[in-house]
Amino acid sequence: MHIKTHYDRIWQAGCQQEEDIIKLDLDIEGIPHCLVDAVQSDLSQLPKNFATDNHFRIPVDYLNLAPEFWYIYKCAPMHYDEKPSYRYNCMMNRISGERLMLLYMLEEHGLLDHGLVSFNCLYHDMDPGVSQRQENFSKVHNETGWSKWQHLHDKLIQQMPRTLPGIDPDIAAMSSHCTLVVESYVSDTVIAFSEKIFRALQTPRPWLLFSSPGSVNILRQYGFDVMDDIIDHSYDEIVNAEQRCKKIMQTLQQPIDYFLPRYKRAVETNQTILDQLKHQWSYKFQSILSNNQS
Repeated sequence: MHIKTHYDRIWQAGCQQEEDIIKLDLDIEGIPHCLVDAVQSDLSQLPKNFATDNHFRIPVDYLNLAPEFWYIYKCAPMHYDEKPSYRYNCMMNRISGERLMLLYMLEEHGLLDHGLVSFNCLYHDMDPGVSQRQENFSKVHNETGWSKWQHLHDKLIQQMPRTLPGIDPDIAAMSSHCTLVVESYVSDTVIAFSEKIFRALQTPRPWLLFSSPGSVNILRQYGFDVMDDIIDHSYDEIVNAEQRCKKIMQTLQQPIDYFLPRYKRAVETNQTILDQLKHQWSYKFQSILSNNQS
């Protein structure tokens, strides 16, 4: 059973190649760095002149690559549209405690079968078979100690892995009223963005973001159109992950009017910002080099 990823617009646009170039430039200059992935080490022990696009929710001395670094995610606009037939879509490859909690809550709120949902149960492995994925599902469930959701584990394990053959994130999004974006990391201290949220920002559909608290606000502060008039993003202010997830479920249950012209305006704004960031990146990088040499 092969999982197809990286076939959508944002990967075809070459974002991985752009990221690799930046990594190489930093390596050549001897600047320690972490791109896209969350910094998970002891934040007080970061090496001098550490560079990352992460945002920290506690005071940390580092070289901030954001927001200019995010230009790597600029991709082509959508050239087609279809009337949504699903309430939402949510695509998850890697299994984690937070993602498992989200899956359980989707089922608990009667939402799981109303969306395009994939849950591929990858766990430190690339392309395991069905039995290994079910083992991963149980392993993470047991590690969380969530006995209150044992009945949902027992119900859903036979459905694992939950796959969407032949449906990439773009197709799933355009078939849905809303995209539930699940970022790679959920942390109380670090906000790390990947291609997932930037794909949603450039897709003419509303979205919800399950990530670290304050993530939507960071995007809003940098001028991205998060469609506050369409989606209630108040969940973003809730620090407790379980309570934040519950609020997302409540928001996901609310009806969303289909208004394509409004969605397209958001995409235009967000792509313009990414274009501007690309023009600003060379200045940011020169500033990083100057800081490294001082």
